[in-house]
Amino acid sequence: MLRRAAPISQRLVGRRFSAAAEAVGPSKWRRRLLLASGAVGFTAVGVGSFSYSSEKKRQDREKKIRTVEEKPVPTRADQIKRLASGEEFDILVVGGGATGAGVALEAQLRGLKVACVEQEDFASGTSSKSTKLLWAGSRYLVKGLVKLFSPSSLMNPVAAWSEFAGTWHMVLGCFRERTYMLTMNPHITNWVPIAVPLDKWIIWPPPFDYPPAALGPCTGLFVIFFKFYDFLGQYVAPNSYVMSSERARTDFPQMDGKRMKYVSVFYEGEHNDARTNVCIALTAAMYGSCIANYAKVERIVFDEKGVATGAEVLDKTDPAAKPFAVKAKKIVYCGGPFTDGLRQLSEGKDVKPMVNASGGTHIVLPPYYCPRHIGMVDMMTSRGSFLFFLPWEGYTLVGTTDVKTKPDLHHEVPEDEIQYLINECEKYLSPNLQVRRRDVMSAWYGIRPLCGDPNAQDQSSASRDHVVSHHPTNGITFVSGGKWTTWREMAEDGVDQVLERHPDLKKKAGPSKTLETPLLGTGKTSEFPEGYHENLAVRLSQKYDVAFDVAQHLVRNYGTRAADVLSCVEESQVKGSRSGLYKHYPRLYEGAAATTGYPYLEAEVRYAVNQEYAMTPADVLSRRTRLAFLNSTAARLCLPRVVEIMAECLGWSDARALEEHERAEQILARDFAGPVPNKVGALLRTSCTADVKDVFDKIDVERKGTLTKAGISKAAAELGFPLSQAELQKAVNEMDTDRNGEVHFPEFLAWWNSSEKSQDVQKKIYMGSRAGSRWKTIEQ
Repeated sequence: MLRRAAPISQRLVGRRFSAAAEAVGPSKWRRRLLLASGAVGFTAVGVGSFSYSSEKKRQDREKKIRTVEEKPVPTRADQIKRLASGEEFDILVVGGGATGAGVALEAQLRGLKVACVEQEDFASGTSSKSTKLLWAGSRYLVKGLVKLFSPSSLMNPVAAWSEFAGTWHMVLGCFRERTYMLTMNPHITNWVPIAVPLDKWIIWPPPFDYPPAALGPCTGLFVIFFKFYDFLGQYVAPNSYVMSSERARTDFPQMDGKRMKYVSVFYEGEHNDARTNVCIALTAAMYGSCIANYAKVERIVFDEKGVATGAEVLDKTDPAAKPFAVKAKKIVYCGGPFTDGLRQLSEGKDVKPMVNASGGTHIVLPPYYCPRHIGMVDMMTSRGSFLFFLPWEGYTLVGTTDVKTKPDLHHEVPEDEIQYLINECEKYLSPNLQVRRRDVMSAWYGIRPLCGDPNAQDQSSASRDHVVSHHPTNGITFVSGGKWTTWREMAEDGVDQVLERHPDLKKKAGPSKTLETPLLGTGKTSEFPEGYHENLAVRLSQKYDVAFDVAQHLVRNYGTRAADVLSCVEESQVKGSRSGLYKHYPRLYEGAAATTGYPYLEAEVRYAVNQEYAMTPADVLSRRTRLAFLNSTAARLCLPRVVEIMAECLGWSDARALEEHERAEQILARDFAGPVPNKVGALLRTSCTADVKDVFDKIDVERKGTLTKAGISKAAAELGFPLSQAELQKAVNEMDTDRNGEVHFPEFLAWWNSSEKSQDVQKKIYMGSRAGSRWKTIEQ
């Protein structure tokens, strides 16, 4: 049988290949092939073993989750009673944020007697105002690598490698903690893919001010880095991947896909931060910690040697209460950005500061700005920081900014920061999408602590991550800094430091167990003896005939305790739905258009009060449910009903209910900005051009494209906003910079964004253009 001859090109290549092989020598050629094959095989076996080991660990954790049995959690009243009983505790933790609650859980699981007090609510500060990510530190790793391979490191390579080793250790710790949170606590966490849009083959100015990074898109450097990121995470997270510009237009239609060369996608963890904090605190209580919110430390008690032996604590929820003594062998401060304020209790007003506070603003946009299944990060903002664009609780979360600030529990949201986020959003969005100021459903301002150790002799050795410090005289330990991902690691380090300085407690304490302990809501209950599983929402919906979206919401927030929430509903309140497919459980604000799409139930308010230590309406609207963070207007609409339910549960008088309502109104108005910032008293320091143009067009009632004094006066009359002649003349003088008697839009825009404008006039014009003849009603 004749065989067809190979083409001449193949024969020539084959001859050259054979010739090269003969030149090298048959034995050498075979050795090289064997070595290459062995290297590939060894790598494949290594990666496979690594993946198998990771999968085995994941399965072991799932088994651990299903073997844990949930226990009843003591009520807050029981906890206050125990605090005031005179019982001596091994450790008193001051602060109930993520770190403080974590220290309480860590120490309790080691066999110590623990008390934890928080002067406000759990997560009332930094812990509820994060970007909601549990990330392993891709940014830290990138910056560490850039600094390591920069020319400046050649001058002192030992110091450069030493610094990188610290960063490497921190990042590996973040991976470990992220794995713990995502695998052991699936009811309050989830994986979220994050897209990195690359719209140029060469980026200039280069990312991180590192010239080789400019070639990242064309060399695949970003793709390689994220594959390395997968490897460091032991492939626990879904694998990173690359999207073409065509697929980006399908999967992320809000993105300007036509501009994209390609999109690199990696995975991070996401969680409901305030709910996580509450879960940590209640888990500590379930295992025996005496933990209470709204319990303020009035003063620290010392012995004759000046060593702290306890504190005087006041229950802030009882107007007639008096401070009571709480005895403790050791005290741990966990105040986050407010740690210096705590230190003043024991060290006096002239303490050496340890906290440099950094403030960040977040905004929430409607869900149509971001797909439900994927987010985005901008690594090249105009300020050089990261900006995340994430799906969260069914809506779009954008953040964060980074500015120096002073620690303050209640902080108004800076309007210029909101506008900065709006402007940065539009960078990668499709041209037919325009983010407007009125689309901002809620905005908040959080404070992050950046810490050094005031008791360290060498300040250059202060930690870049978190700080655990021990006062040499009074014996108080404090923990601060860090990030949400590493709350458990911080707690473990803090307890380790306490035990090292107290031999008796060290003998009593066992090893750390938190890495193997899931949080409240994952274990077995009487209603769900199988524990948490992926189909728990289906089981809940079928068992209680509840709408599936409500069942999903309850499972995401309460896990296996979702049935306990539904048990708070009276049978008479449950009605059949119109379709007859499921039962209708009363929602927080029935029929309110503003709350359409929010599955919060009235039963959650009762459960929050009875089982989760919620003591004020702001606790319920901000941290047990997240309505204030999602839609500040809807939160205000729901406030009267929340107060009514809480008054019924807590036995408030009419006067107390009115007082709580007014206080909650103040908190919601101050801490959260909505579509109209700070209600009627808004000062729009900087607005996006589209919003200002809309106002300009509304005032231009004569449709001339310009404004005159007579035209503005006519608009004031037609739209119904009060503007005196003096105010009118002053505003026109400020607007008409070229003094030609007409105000063009560029002049109006410059006046609007000027810090020297008549702010009262601007407020009236804005509200008049929005509300028209309803101005007086709104102002009232």
